[in-house]
Amino acid sequence: MPTPRFPLQEAPEPRSSRQLMEDALHTMHGGSPPFQWVENNGESHIGCYAPLSYTPTMTAHFFQLAKLVYLPSTVKPRNRELAILALFSELRAPYAVYCHRGVAEKVGLTGEQYEEGLKGTVPRGLSREEEMAYRLGKVLTTMTGPLGEEVWQEARGCLGREEVVGIVHLIAGYRWVAMLEQVNGEDERWEH
Repeated sequence: MPTPRFPLQEAPEPRSSRQLMEDALHTMHGGSPPFQWVENNGESHIGCYAPLSYTPTMTAHFFQLAKLVYLPSTVKPRNRELAILALFSELRAPYAVYCHRGVAEKVGLTGEQYEEGLKGTVPRGLSREEEMAYRLGKVLTTMTGPLGEEVWQEARGCLGREEVVGIVHLIAGYRWVAMLEQVNGEDERWEH
């Protein structure tokens, strides 16, 4: 394993950052998260969490937003994980893929569905609404201009305006998560 780019002991407020992250993850996942986020030796965080420990003020707000996006009233949990899965079919973020594999399982997605989604294919066995959540996540991830009218009408019809906007917030947030992981550097442990 390479030397950590963001060792915890050099972070501005290592204890408070770690506690903030731990509390937020516990709230978001209804208990311990189904993934490892601190190195076994405790000397650094993993993935997106490592660089976050270097911006304590921003990190507090990051997790406020994360907790809001995770609420079932913002985006239904299965739709959330399907939209995130679509994003990860387009962006390379192996640690985040590892983390969300367990989260997706908790909301009832099978390993086969997860693998199909990672390959960029709408997973089989989904409702029309869930298929739209996946497809919208993919469109938003690759979008470089205005959302097309046809996609908007279909998404609004399947999901409703509130959930569409919730998925927009979700994809924007997870692009941020992916970028933080990528800045943290290469870590082949999470490749599957």
